[in-house]
Amino acid sequence: MLYFLVLLFELILLFILSKKVVNFLAQIIYKFTKSHRVVVHTLAVVFLPGTIIHELAHLLFAGIMLVPVGELSVMPEIEEKGVKLGTVEIGKTDPFRRMIIGVAPVLLGMILIFSLFLLVKIGIAPWWQVALVLYFLFEIGNTMFSSKKDLEGSIIFVILVLALFLIAFLVLYFLNPALLQNIWVYLNNLNLEFAANFFKQASIYLLIPVALDLLIISLTRFASLISK
Repeated sequence: MLYFLVLLFELILLFILSKKVVNFLAQIIYKFTKSHRVVVHTLAVVFLPGTIIHELAHLLFAGIMLVPVGELSVMPEIEEKGVKLGTVEIGKTDPFRRMIIGVAPVLLGMILIFSLFLLVKIGIAPWWQVALVLYFLFEIGNTMFSSKKDLEGSIIFVILVLALFLIAFLVLYFLNPALLQNIWVYLNNLNLEFAANFFKQASIYLLIPVALDLLIISLTRFASLISK
């Protein structure tokens, strides 16, 4: 349970930092070039691999669940509240499929992050492999989170699921408290060592993209200060 909460905290922190990294980079590039065009094209090149993975995740999961898709773009767009790296049009569907499509880049991103660590041992691998892994960690970590529009359906679905669990709990509590107690005892007796190890490893893996984001933010702030 502790490692799950740590992983959840790291995901939330990475979500916040990923938005700040993109915006900080956009600001520092504009400060030196004074050109929105240069900002857009620079960000497009820097985040292109991650943006492609993000949008393809939407397309893949939408195709699996037979949801129509429209135009896809991997070019960044400068908005009032920040920078949007890419977009893909998803047709109207039910909240469940919308939620799955919305979180698809996060699911695929986590799988890719874990796969990178399994394939390349950072303490042993050659420097160029380590550099490549760090680059892809930076890319995936800063592009796997869904946009505000994608998250809306997910939030609604999560609220509905939590409400159903609460209703089921209350029904069992008032109709048959003994059954609820038996379910709790059964859950406590399950061997959850595998799950605990998974969340422990996952929380360790996510520390690296979090650290990379903090480093990038610190460097861009320093560059901004010395350029004044």
